[in-house]
Amino acid sequence: LQPSHSEPDSTLQAEFNRRIKAALFDIPLERLEPILVSQRTSNDNKVNGTLESIVAQNFSSRNLPETSDLSYLAYASLPQLEAEDDAVPLTRRHVSETNLMSFSYNRDNGYSNSSIPDPYEHDQLHVLQRAAAKSSYGNVLTSMSEDIIGNGLQSVVSKIGRRIPTAPTRILDAPDLVDDYYLNLISWSADNILAVALGQCVYLWNANTGDIQHLVTLEGVRDYVTSVSWSTIPGHTKYIAIGTSNSRIQLWDGEALTQVRTLNGHTARVSSLAWNCQWLSSGGRDSVIFQHDVRASRNICQRYKGHQQEVCGLKWNDDGTTLASGGNENFLCVWDAAISARNSNRAENYQPRLLLTQHKAAVKALAWCPFRRDLLASGGGTADRTIKFWNSNSGALLNSIDTGSQVCSLLWNKHQREIVSSHGFSENQLILWKYPTMTKIQEFKGHSARVLNMEMGPDGQIVSAAADETLRFWDIFGPPPNRRNSTFGIGDFQ
Repeated sequence: LQPSHSEPDSTLQAEFNRRIKAALFDIPLERLEPILVSQRTSNDNKVNGTLESIVAQNFSSRNLPETSDLSYLAYASLPQLEAEDDAVPLTRRHVSETNLMSFSYNRDNGYSNSSIPDPYEHDQLHVLQRAAAKSSYGNVLTSMSEDIIGNGLQSVVSKIGRRIPTAPTRILDAPDLVDDYYLNLISWSADNILAVALGQCVYLWNANTGDIQHLVTLEGVRDYVTSVSWSTIPGHTKYIAIGTSNSRIQLWDGEALTQVRTLNGHTARVSSLAWNCQWLSSGGRDSVIFQHDVRASRNICQRYKGHQQEVCGLKWNDDGTTLASGGNENFLCVWDAAISARNSNRAENYQPRLLLTQHKAAVKALAWCPFRRDLLASGGGTADRTIKFWNSNSGALLNSIDTGSQVCSLLWNKHQREIVSSHGFSENQLILWKYPTMTKIQEFKGHSARVLNMEMGPDGQIVSAAADETLRFWDIFGPPPNRRNSTFGIGDFQ
């Protein structure tokens, strides 16, 4: 690119063209012949309307920089690549690490160097805070906003009357945890045993001792565990149901580490499980919900048909009278156990008592309120981002809160009017809310990927499982009254 002297600003244009050529063809800038203002001939300086004269006409002479500094009017000098990178084209990595500068004119202070924003700063979906220098104005605004948010949360926390740690109390590795929004891969038993599904395997972690036991590895090369759920039958809480990608459900004895039986019925993977006395409810990608009587040789008692796509959420209320289910077609269904009980000897198709369609994305997060039996909370996926509260008797929508991100799971505090939610992009955090005002009490950050599942232990501890392949334990609700915190052992899932 050779400069043309037919126009007064040809040198500036040539320098601009040189920079553009380097960027477009990934050519290191130093390989192109530089064209400097100081290299122009004396004839160029005699041309009426040259770059210097144009600048002089627009700005007072007391603020005009030296002629050798006029190259800043195009760009400031970019730092050269390191010696070992000479043969590497100028890639995005180089550009993003380059301190680009501009030369701006201030009427009072003349010319000054100021930072140009990183051109790739918004290239990612989640904009990370950069170490690069920012304008003082932007820093002030950021500081002010953080102070306002932080002071607001502190004022809310001060009204709660207890200290809420924002850091996890323990972190366990969970390699091969499947990153799938529709699966339910952890379950915490009444005996304080945490079951975790990792790919083809299920592991049991004793929260009292820290011991880890391997329960099962699926035999099929392409099989993987899709759901786990401990039994809630009084006196039989050692049994665990395991849903698989091959459409079968395995029932295991968690103490003896032996398989008890296999339950068939589904034609696709079993994504969700929920116990209600001797009944085990299962939902699958085949859009069907089965009620299994684990004591009977012919295990299927009822077939619930209300969903059109994968059933990813199942939850019985505490007294076992009502089942809530959520599906990938955005439906929330409410079913009555009384109808099933009256027809327990017939494997018929039953329709939901309530079909709620206000969500705009898949409904996986479900939680029944412990202090009001007809209050149901549900959370929607990425296109929905809301937590909705329902009267399960009438189907009335009581409240809806936009959380700003994918809602993956919900848990109620059994001793306070609070609810905690876990989220996906962009913060991948847990949020504690005050019910019914839905005032945000505290956020809990640490996961680097979406928080797929949450479970609460018998002592009130919460565990979160995320796509970053870690389990994090949180003391969000605090221990129940007159009960000490459990002692956690040390160990990782291998």
